[in-house]
Amino acid sequence: MPESTAQKVGESTPVPLLNLKGQYATIRDEIGVAIQRVLDSQVFILGPEVDALEAEIAAYSHCAHGIGVSSGTDALLVALMAIDIKPGDEVITTPFTAIPTVSAIVRAGATPRFVDIDSRTLLMRVDLIEAAVGPRTKAIMPVHIFGAVVPMSDVLEIARSRGLAVIEDAAQAHGSSSRGRRAGTFGDLGCFSFYPTKNLGGYGDGGMIVTDNPARAAELRRRRNYGKTHADYSVSDGVNTRLDELQAAMLSVKLPHLDEMNARRAAAAVRYRDGLAGTPIEFLEVPDGCVSNHHVLTVRVPERRDALRAHLESAGVQSTVFYPVPLYDQEAFRRFRAPGGEPCPETARACRQVLSIPLFPEMHTSDIDRVVAAIREFFHAGRRA
Repeated sequence: MPESTAQKVGESTPVPLLNLKGQYATIRDEIGVAIQRVLDSQVFILGPEVDALEAEIAAYSHCAHGIGVSSGTDALLVALMAIDIKPGDEVITTPFTAIPTVSAIVRAGATPRFVDIDSRTLLMRVDLIEAAVGPRTKAIMPVHIFGAVVPMSDVLEIARSRGLAVIEDAAQAHGSSSRGRRAGTFGDLGCFSFYPTKNLGGYGDGGMIVTDNPARAAELRRRRNYGKTHADYSVSDGVNTRLDELQAAMLSVKLPHLDEMNARRAAAAVRYRDGLAGTPIEFLEVPDGCVSNHHVLTVRVPERRDALRAHLESAGVQSTVFYPVPLYDQEAFRRFRAPGGEPCPETARACRQVLSIPLFPEMHTSDIDRVVAAIREFFHAGRRA
């Protein structure tokens, strides 16, 4: 695994979950040039930098159009608007995802309909979608969690047979693919986030929608800018959700580095798997044909997850839980919980067991080994107790 030019983390220094400073150090000069170019132009909204990034993302994704917006959440919202989601419509999705997925559905006036996840991948179970389709169902929103891609051929077959739109939440899947095709390009619309912690992250909020449909692309461009066709004329409802020039310029710098950074993440994941072999830690599977970008290294800890996390903290290793509470059990979305019993038992079990540990392109092998040693120490001490 390549060594970073960033300062090596010592034994007394915490191992962070993510090291954005280390990443910035490798491209500092390129970022400075991009920022200065925008400042010199004094064009800040929907200018040449956004046009360039949209074309670059479309080319990288092997699709026809990219439409920049101001966040990944707004990418989902504008996509839902573009397929004419109305109050009372239902959108099938997963309860094991970040809050913005469902927040966008609710903001669009629709009702989320949850289906459970696969125990091995934590992706939504495609075989449960058909039973969830009802008379008000308008769309399916699969989420490519942690960089693993939902098996989309089965999703598309259901969607085509039932006349449903498919909007991919690919916020965590920059560069991920399934059977040679990029995440975000299977459905009607694919939505990405450029939040700073993403594999392709900006220095603020930002998002992108990709599509091969020129009519949809034109509508999305209107919807993101008050429904305007030109400066003083609007033809439809819309919002102010425009990607700014500074973010676009900096993302254009980072995009050519994305595949290399993802490859480093993959190498780090392999070292973790080798180092933790024989421990109770369970690594997630990816579907056949999927190449993950390893956005987050999330593992299962069948027992004493919170105790392990406390042990890692005491050893100077950061960790977190994605996600601790099913979305249908959160106060904001509890009204969408299916009545009676535990509606999604695998989701509930995952929320009790998952743990995310440090993984980023600039990690040194010594840092990975330090995390591995801390985890092995925890389980060895448990056996002695």
